[in-house]
Amino acid sequence: MPRDIARRIWVGLSRSSGIRIRKGPGRRDRFADYAEALALAEAGEQALAGGVLRRGGSGRKRILVVGRGHSFSPRLAEYALGLAQRLEYGLVFLSVGDPGAAASTPQMNAYLRDGFVRRSGEEVRPWLLLATGRGLEAGHVVRFGDTAREVDGLCRDLHRVELILSDPGEGAKLEGRAPSALFTVD
Repeated sequence: MPRDIARRIWVGLSRSSGIRIRKGPGRRDRFADYAEALALAEAGEQALAGGVLRRGGSGRKRILVVGRGHSFSPRLAEYALGLAQRLEYGLVFLSVGDPGAAASTPQMNAYLRDGFVRRSGEEVRPWLLLATGRGLEAGHVVRFGDTAREVDGLCRDLHRVELILSDPGEGAKLEGRAPSALFTVD
């Protein structure tokens, strides 16, 4: 008798009822999302980190846009916005500054870094606003050091970076060392 009941339940469940069951994110995806959110939060990108946790493991792919110093050329940023919109990818703008080895004192080094972070934020703000207006997930990260090493580290931290876009000058620094497909925009 119990076997008969189980068979009727199985037959009832196997009929098409218009309900679709989607598998939720696996444990690895959740851990990857948590690790990504922590890395973003440590980098000062709390809003982007919150978006990672809210998306629930949907696995959004991203385009990394590498600026020249603290700025992003209009052609590069506009191309990145258009491509991200067409592909439904998120955008991460990266500004890489000089590590400050030339500064004579730690206070001067901190002052130069703070100025770089401020100028980078001012330069990327219009592009972030445009991305938000188009319904794109976008964020900005500032790092100091060698461009290729910082790009590699950020790609590892973010996971899911499918494309890297840069100006030709920055692209030359990344050539042969980029962890994802690299495209330069003239």
